[in-house]
Amino acid sequence: MLEADQLSTEAQFGFIRRLLVSESYLLKEHLQRLDPEARRRRFGHDVSDDTIASYASRAGDIGNITFGYFVEGEVRAVAELRPDALIRRDSAEVAFSVERPFINRGIATQLMGRVIQTARNRGLRHLLLVCMPDNAKMQAIARHYGAELKIADGSIVADVVPRGADYQSWVSEILDERLTYLHAALDMQTRMSGRAGI
Repeated sequence: MLEADQLSTEAQFGFIRRLLVSESYLLKEHLQRLDPEARRRRFGHDVSDDTIASYASRAGDIGNITFGYFVEGEVRAVAELRPDALIRRDSAEVAFSVERPFINRGIATQLMGRVIQTARNRGLRHLLLVCMPDNAKMQAIARHYGAELKIADGSIVADVVPRGADYQSWVSEILDERLTYLHAALDMQTRMSGRAGI
């Protein structure tokens, strides 16, 4: 009972916000903490720390948006929204990763909700989530949001179709955006204090 209560308390301290362009190093650190299996699920194959560093350095490219699940100033899960004009101008690819101690808490489902809200406000009509056939959790999350799943080149491709933007989605994002900078400053202070041993 105590362990369940402790996990519930820890989860309450986590929150989701957008990563600033200057915080791409947090994405890199998170992805490098993933165990080999989680890396394979995220990228579809094994990747090195150097490959992850190069990938994370492009997180702030125009159109890319990354949401992080923060616990005590550190990113423990992410959802990435990356527009893909090569497929369709109104589509984007979505990718998720969650560190092992934080799986099975509904974090990826929450992140997906935030991504969908952002996609609605940008007029995106298709969010494509590519995952491995054995990644039942990601497939369940995609189905939760009404995705159509297809098999393509040995992978499962989920197509989530967001509704159009409305007053509520706009206001929610405006409020989230204002809080992002406040939380970013607080998270930086937490990280600096932790690394200094204060």
